[in-house]
Amino acid sequence: MSGKRPVGIEIFYWMDRWSDDQVAYVHKARETGYDGVEVSLLVDYPLPVDRLRSELDRHRLDVVCSTGLSRTADVSSPDPGVRRAGIEHLKRASEAAAALGSPLLGGVTYAAWLGFPAATDLRPYRERSAAALAEVARTADGLGIFLCLEILNRFETNMFNTVEEALAFLELVDHPSVKLELDTFHMNIEEDDLGAAIRMAGRRLGHFQCAAGNRRAPQHGRLDWAAIKAGLDDAQYRGWVVFETFPNPAVETGRATYAWRHLVDDPDADARTAAAFIREHLA
Repeated sequence: MSGKRPVGIEIFYWMDRWSDDQVAYVHKARETGYDGVEVSLLVDYPLPVDRLRSELDRHRLDVVCSTGLSRTADVSSPDPGVRRAGIEHLKRASEAAAALGSPLLGGVTYAAWLGFPAATDLRPYRERSAAALAEVARTADGLGIFLCLEILNRFETNMFNTVEEALAFLELVDHPSVKLELDTFHMNIEEDDLGAAIRMAGRRLGHFQCAAGNRRAPQHGRLDWAAIKAGLDDAQYRGWVVFETFPNPAVETGRATYAWRHLVDDPDADARTAAAFIREHLA
């Protein structure tokens, strides 16, 4: 791998539907110049682990895994059955991530994505989530992987939106195998100073994703990549830097993530340029 940090791309960059075959797109990560690919272990769409591992080996790619929770498998839910379903999903996903050789399981692991409870007091939701994640973390720790919590912007979660808030949540979880996942798209909305926020995360930073502030490829837009890299260096972060966007407004993955215009000009060309840009400016 080149540079100090491996460079990856989220597989859904090329995909139309969440249910599409992720394995069928793995080759594109190699063709566009990445060290590895981020794949998703979704609640409703099981990933064929053995076939994916074989395809990764064939293309000499490493992998990092993410997941998400649904309304029926939500570790913050007041319903014990829903909470238990979320815990068991995260444990199964942790086992799959370890089997694939991923160092972590990231994503929205602490509540359902876009699951905004009607309650004004969110403390019980956070406390239930933290207790559930402490249980999952013991499984992840036994498998030798980290469980990462992706910090989203205010329009996608109300559990926490900044590094400062997420660090307070980690205190509730109280397990060293649970870390933070930062994404420059979300940070651009919520953080006053991206470099300072990364330094605040410090050794609790477990995974890093990047895109421009408007969720285009990182070579576009106006983010201060030098300050972001300085933050990563100061935090002594040596993990993955993954390019993530869902660029096509005409398909499910783009519409679900609010892409109402095309965010890339030529998907493969933009991905190839993004890989080179990340290596120069972040890795």
